Amino acid sequence: MIKFFRKIRQKMLTENKFSKYLLYAIGEIILVVIGILIALSINNWNQDKQQQKILNNIYATIKADLQQDILNIDDIITISQPIEKDYLAIINQTRKKEDFKDCKSCKYVNFGYPDISLRKNGFELLLNYNQQNNTSNGSLSIKLNSLYVDLSNKISIKIEELTVNNNSFAEIVMTTQPWFADFSFYGDVYYSDDFIEYALTDFGYRNRAKNSYDLYFNRYIPYLKEYKIKSSEIIDLIDEKLENE
Repeated sequence: MIKFFRKIRQKMLTENKFSKYLLYAIGEIILVVIGILIALSINNWNQDKQQQKILNNIYATIKADLQQDILNIDDIITISQPIEKDYLAIINQTRKKEDFKDCKSCKYVNFGYPDISLRKNGFELLLNYNQQNNTSNGSLSIKLNSLYVDLSNKISIKIEELTVNNNSFAEIVMTTQPWFADFSFYGDVYYSDDFIEYALTDFGYRNRAKNSYDLYFNRYIPYLKEYKIKSSEIIDLIDEKLENE
């Protein structure tokens, strides 16, 4: 092709057809420019396609993270249902001595809660992607920030408050109550008569149960339920976005 154009140029020059040669030269330049623009467009298209593939993989990771978080939250809610009844029985003073016989979850009142570690791998990948490419993700980005920054932070604060509350109570009973050495958090459930008497009559145990209940069931669990709802909404948005690509 290059030899073909060269022969045309040489023929025009030898025939002294300068005006025609000039027009031809301009046309050749235009063709070269068009070729360059086409090549750039193809290159940009390939780059955009590659970037979109990376972004879609990040969204898929976020979706997987949220799906696992939802499963973990469902487990926590299920585990917490009998524990909530045990808390209320102590707070409302409706628990009786014989109730402790087969109560597997009574031991968790004031002594624990189901923790959760929210998965943020996909969101961190998205933050890095947006920072490197100086981009954002519109309304989806706003929802993700609301979930992973605002709501996640509230959950972390409640987990920290619950941990401090439970640890401080454990420290108190460990140093003041002789039944603590026989108290078992694992394996078969055993409640000594001393512990049962303490749980039914000690005002400090009841007051701590009220405080723990507020942290656990009036804040922590509602935040987890909100997280689950918002996660489901974001999963739907991600599915819609991936389907339209």
